[in-house]
Amino acid sequence: MIPPTVGVFSFGRKQSARCPNKLLRPFAGTTLADIALGKLAAFGRHAFFAARDDEFRVKAAAHGVPFVERSEHSAIVDEPIVEVLSFLRDVSYTHLLIVNACLPLLKEETIRAFLDDAVAGGCAPAFAVARRQNHFLTLDRRPVNFPADMKTINTKTVQPLYEFAHALYFFEREYFFRQGRYWDWQEVRLVEIADRHELVDIDTEDDFTFAEALWLGTRAVGERA
Repeated sequence: MIPPTVGVFSFGRKQSARCPNKLLRPFAGTTLADIALGKLAAFGRHAFFAARDDEFRVKAAAHGVPFVERSEHSAIVDEPIVEVLSFLRDVSYTHLLIVNACLPLLKEETIRAFLDDAVAGGCAPAFAVARRQNHFLTLDRRPVNFPADMKTINTKTVQPLYEFAHALYFFEREYFFRQGRYWDWQEVRLVEIADRHELVDIDTEDDFTFAEALWLGTRAVGERA
């Protein structure tokens, strides 16, 4: 059971330099905003959606998800994060889970399992990550997870790394506003998300096209099954 002090939310805006209006423009017969709101609706009174524009307000109402209005400043700036999420000062929840609205294939059951795990862990901060078993170089060609004198390229033996999933962020509101960050990186629990498809994140036009094709393909396979 989710404690009444825990909130689950997504937030959005129209402005996006790399993929303008990505949450509201048509996406496979729906919109990214509608997909995100459909998932939030499953969390009932724990859920809300934050935005500045009335289009989001209308969609949130259609899904039965409470709407929290962002300030104009909140919707324009990219940092610091406490200004982007300044609207959280006005909510009553002590702990919050951000669900990235730009991941259309992220499943409701994955969100719920992550949240249940966080609650079971005493509501300690938690962050979703993905395991990547590959060879990585810095831009100046320095090896990250393999020796520079490696002779055989074999991904089965390379040391895996964690990659930020940018999907689910669970944190304490008081700590967030006091420290200006979600958590202490030495203490945050890293929760691995196994299915890569769920972590397709739309940042660019190419991402949008790829995610839409994957969304349609996934549903076509499901209908034939």
